[in-house]
Amino acid sequence: MRWTDLRVGYGCNQRCRFCDQGSARELLGDANTEAVKAALAAIPHREGVILAGGEVTLRPDLPALVQAARALGFKRVALQTNGHILASKGAASGLRSLGLTDVAVAIHAPDAETHDWLTGVEGSFRRAAAAARQAHASGLTLYLSVVLTRTTTQLAARMVLLARSLGAGTIRFTPCREEGAAIAEARMLAPRLSLVAEALVAAAEVGRDAGVVVEVVGVPLCLAPELRALAADRLDGRSPDRVSAIGEGEQREARAYGDDCVRCTLRSVCPGVEAAYLRRWGGDELAAVGVSARVTPEIVEVVVEPGETGRALKQRLVKAQATGAAGVRFVGGAASTHPELGALRKECERLGLGLR
Repeated sequence: MRWTDLRVGYGCNQRCRFCDQGSARELLGDANTEAVKAALAAIPHREGVILAGGEVTLRPDLPALVQAARALGFKRVALQTNGHILASKGAASGLRSLGLTDVAVAIHAPDAETHDWLTGVEGSFRRAAAAARQAHASGLTLYLSVVLTRTTTQLAARMVLLARSLGAGTIRFTPCREEGAAIAEARMLAPRLSLVAEALVAAAEVGRDAGVVVEVVGVPLCLAPELRALAADRLDGRSPDRVSAIGEGEQREARAYGDDCVRCTLRSVCPGVEAAYLRRWGGDELAAVGVSARVTPEIVEVVVEPGETGRALKQRLVKAQATGAAGVRFVGGAASTHPELGALRKECERLGLGLR
């Protein structure tokens, strides 16, 4: 199924701390009905279309837009939503009767306190969960959409179990981007991608047992072999096309790659990382796949931040040793205070890495 993600506007009833749309809601607002219908008609294929915002269920013309999409011949019509209207009894079934087929409900934590703090709206978890249940009960294909932050990355497996309890067959995880509202709180919100990969490997195992498909967006393919088949944003045609009914659409900085990525056998299909992430953290987590020989600095810097697991840090040491590094230097906010430093020193000795 080929999907197109159609941005119909930026108006929203939440104030998510991690929202990557920034000032777009004030500057661009929402497209009018005719502009959205024109954008639908301009999509060259008639397979699947995702109506996305902002919060698309705030639009009074949503029923008409669903009908217009089906009248144009789209086989599947989906909504990306925080559940605002769909939590109301009969709303999901009413849209299904007009031709809606799929709903992706955004839930960002397995508990109300954390989710509501992230969205800035008390009661938003309750409404989102109710919307998911209503969508499932009405016969719509249900997905969950999750933005992972530093505080929720380690809760990914619990999110999979929540998805199963709500009736979702698929859950999609995206790490918080250092864009929009998240820029001001990036150090608190944006997780290290190596930690995200580690948590999602475990979540995928839970998903296999629970019968929930795990999809991953925004994680470089080198970080975990187990996630490569789950990447929904690979550059080989898996990700949806993106169009906008708003004049300028979204202006995002191009994805970026580390120095070692040019040698990687997966470079042509890898989504890379956001440029802001590379500027903040460098490319020490990224390692070329399928390359047997490369030039490696004698000393490799290993970033150590508070809250990172010993397992993730040891994986970086193994990567450094595999590249032929003579030694490592610990840098970062917990380079001298991390509780696993003793174990890391022993791991350096085991791997034959000098510690500078």
